[in-house]
Amino acid sequence: MLQDVTNTSQESEIERVEQALRRLQVKLPGVLRYRFESTLDHLDRAFTLFEIDREMASFRAITAEEEAATALIRCIQLRRYNFSNKFNPRHHQHKAAVMACVMAVGSTLQPMLKNFQLIFDFSLPRIDLQVPLSNFGVAGGDKYALQFVEPLDLVHTREGISETELFDDALRGLAERSKFEHIKGLVSAQANARNTLLYASDSAPPVSNATLEILKGRRNRAVALLILTVMIWQKKEEQALVRHAILAFLGVMSKLPEPN
Repeated sequence: MLQDVTNTSQESEIERVEQALRRLQVKLPGVLRYRFESTLDHLDRAFTLFEIDREMASFRAITAEEEAATALIRCIQLRRYNFSNKFNPRHHQHKAAVMACVMAVGSTLQPMLKNFQLIFDFSLPRIDLQVPLSNFGVAGGDKYALQFVEPLDLVHTREGISETELFDDALRGLAERSKFEHIKGLVSAQANARNTLLYASDSAPPVSNATLEILKGRRNRAVALLILTVMIWQKKEEQALVRHAILAFLGVMSKLPEPN
């Protein structure tokens, strides 16, 4: 059975995508399915808790992102991508680096994906991507769309610049927008975000500055990670965008301390 989900950046559409993922997850292997269930459960609880306990709401939302990142890591390992053994799904910095790479890739693809449609096939499971031709400036293109054979089996290039350099540029841009000098600082801060919520420092009690917009941003990122996980799982062979993202991840990790 197919279900179309459009404009996933909108509030109501995110909720529809979450429901689609709940239906789709039952066809995934347990190592992925249970992390999908956990991610979506944490998101539900985060919004339920927001008005009565913002610290725990933040904690739940952060955990949802990390669970989704773990699902993506384990999927890459199950599909036996080169260097997938370098990922440690138990290490917070590795999960934060995965999230940073996904955010950076998203920023480079945003002009092409300002409008798009996700198509869920719950029987396989599978997620396909349709992009209206109007995204590319084609007059009347709203009525026609491109659908890639595999959504992640493509690369975004510029003449004279390698795919890896494009990822490096995107990561640098992400760090700058997040007010960090280097991507290392952003990853380290993300990995430590949970620890600042529930434990007092020497000078102040714990406090959350979370807003609904921040929680929604974490939900969007977690859901995007789950969608990417399915797109990786649905093809047994390596996909180009994933392969290059792994190289970007390794570049980030080379700047961080080794896992304990």
